[in-house]
Amino acid sequence: KRQQPTMSALPALPAFVSPMLAKKGQPFDSEKHLFEIKWDGTRMLALVERDGYRLVNRRRAQRTRQYPELACLAELPAGVVLDGEMVVFHDGRPNFRRLLSRDQAGSPLKIRLSARSMPATYVVFDLLYEGHRSLLAEPLVKRRQRLRQLVEDLGRPQVVFSEGVVGPGRTVFEEVCRQELEGLVAKRLTSRYRPGKRTADWLKIKPRLR
Repeated sequence: KRQQPTMSALPALPAFVSPMLAKKGQPFDSEKHLFEIKWDGTRMLALVERDGYRLVNRRRAQRTRQYPELACLAELPAGVVLDGEMVVFHDGRPNFRRLLSRDQAGSPLKIRLSARSMPATYVVFDLLYEGHRSLLAEPLVKRRQRLRQLVEDLGRPQVVFSEGVVGPGRTVFEEVCRQELEGLVAKRLTSRYRPGKRTADWLKIKPRLR
């Protein structure tokens, strides 16, 4: 009878995965693309191991201690790597100034107080590893299906799945402009995750300053 691999035999997660980047684009419609809000926050990876979790920004800086309200990430299954945006909402809108204040808080007391007065939300939009297995070569649509299930199973308001719309990109862009949000990201549904690459599979579409 074949012996099942022990937890200690599982490979460790990478120390860091360089986030995939987007090229600039113009509004368009497409049934082959997902259109998501471009959140006004800071890019953040969450890496969940058996002994806890790590939050790492795109410059490889550890940010776990800055956001104690995200301790619920430790409840996710080990071997998960999430990609998303850390956001602080104020009056229902992302507020980058408040997020910057959170990110730059130094003392443990200031971190605790600001976590209560300006709580952060981790808006996740991609799943890079699951069960210590890389999903980078899987299509975006499949990665997001698994991600949605993980977020629903976690059931914590501090971690939110970034919803998107397939098809009417121009309509979504008009709504983004109306609400004066930062912009839109169009992602090809079949695209694989390419660490550190800026490709046309992901397009960032920002309102022009008038």
